[in-house]
Amino acid sequence: MDLMEQRKILDRDGVLFLPKALDAEWLMLLEMGIQRVLGDAGQAKFRFYEGEDREFIETVRNFDVTPEIQRLLYDSPIADIMADLIDSQDIWLYSDEMFIKQSGHSGRTPWHQDLPYFPMAGEKMASMWISLDPLPKSDCLELVPGSHRQVMYDGFDPQAVSQDPKKPYYGEDLPPLPDIEAERDKWQIVSWDIEPGDVIVFHPGVLHGGGSTSGGRVRRAITVRLYGDDVVYDARPPSRPTAPILPGLGMKLKPGDPLRHPYFPRLRPLPDHQQAI
Repeated sequence: MDLMEQRKILDRDGVLFLPKALDAEWLMLLEMGIQRVLGDAGQAKFRFYEGEDREFIETVRNFDVTPEIQRLLYDSPIADIMADLIDSQDIWLYSDEMFIKQSGHSGRTPWHQDLPYFPMAGEKMASMWISLDPLPKSDCLELVPGSHRQVMYDGFDPQAVSQDPKKPYYGEDLPPLPDIEAERDKWQIVSWDIEPGDVIVFHPGVLHGGGSTSGGRVRRAITVRLYGDDVVYDARPPSRPTAPILPGLGMKLKPGDPLRHPYFPRLRPLPDHQQAI
């Protein structure tokens, strides 16, 4: 499939599967980064379903404290692939997020869109989901193609997932999430059998959720959230902070301003201080 066809699919569906996109050495670097994060008591880790058998770990903004993740994003083809797909020479990192499902029977990540949590708007934005572990379709990330062109729903409240995986995050302005899991037959849902090196690229407005692990499997994955030159700062309901929490960003930028801030390092063109000497 050529680049123009890939762009067409990503624009239409908001979802693109790229088999064998990353070489094994980049996955080794990712694995080293995940191990550093898991062993770092100072790096905040949120536990979904805390205290239950289905518990799993989420951790955000690992780039800031993990040299291996910095090298992965500066040196690997990830930013170049994204620059081609969203047609932007300039690429910035919004954030990265790890999901570590190690119990062999971890719960699913509830259905949601990422964009309600992010203070941003524009066309040139996408995330890349990378799994270190082979997965069957049933344990893979699941997505609803085309949903980025439809309604932007409220997010789910991570603190309440055990009781209600659809409980609104903000509780104002945005409509509540539909119950996709209870009505799966009414939705077009895609997922893939995954081998290490395969990646899924998707728009942050796409409805998606992570499958639970089964059969004693482990699922260690990172989502890298990148954006291009047309993306601007956008307001979200004031009742809760956006994710990740970015103190002072709303005092520096107003809606419509280009999303430029030291919180968001530029990956392409490669900054001078990252060039080989």
